[in-house]
Amino acid sequence: MKPKKPAKSNKSAKNTKTALDYQQQIGELTAHLQRLQAEFENYKKRQSDERAELMNNAKEAVLGELLPALDNFDLAAAHLPEDLKDNSWAQGMQYVGQQLVQTLDNMGVAKIEPLGIMFNPNQHEAVEHVRSDKQEGTITEVIAPGYQIGEKVVRPARVKVSGGEVDNTELDENSTNKKEQ
Repeated sequence: MKPKKPAKSNKSAKNTKTALDYQQQIGELTAHLQRLQAEFENYKKRQSDERAELMNNAKEAVLGELLPALDNFDLAAAHLPEDLKDNSWAQGMQYVGQQLVQTLDNMGVAKIEPLGIMFNPNQHEAVEHVRSDKQEGTITEVIAPGYQIGEKVVRPARVKVSGGEVDNTELDENSTNKKEQ
């Protein structure tokens, strides 16, 4: 006996059903591909952020080790004797200091120089509260500059902060009390 051939109408129904199945499968695969692309873009962004954070952490670690030497270099340069100001060796050392500062700038490290501005505990470390003719809370002296990478403070500036204006009667009383003792 010969196998029966299916009717033509069944065949077209199968083809129609198969085409709908393919359309649905294409839609599912497209949606899956879009999700994979979005996940990959998020992954690349996360990796970039982590790499940048790692670089900043490395900069902070190196900077933490270099800052005491840089502070001493700055102190030595600030106290250069007058008779050595024209000395070529001393000038060369000043150029080396300038090159160090430029290198830090190129790395995104900024020096915090807060002299004359209002005290900010997020950027400054007050080491002394002094009387002065400046407004209360104004930084009157910088003991050691601070450093930051971007907006993140690596080391706060060590400063002296004004406690407000000096009252002349207080000065008179203090000097009288000292004379009596």
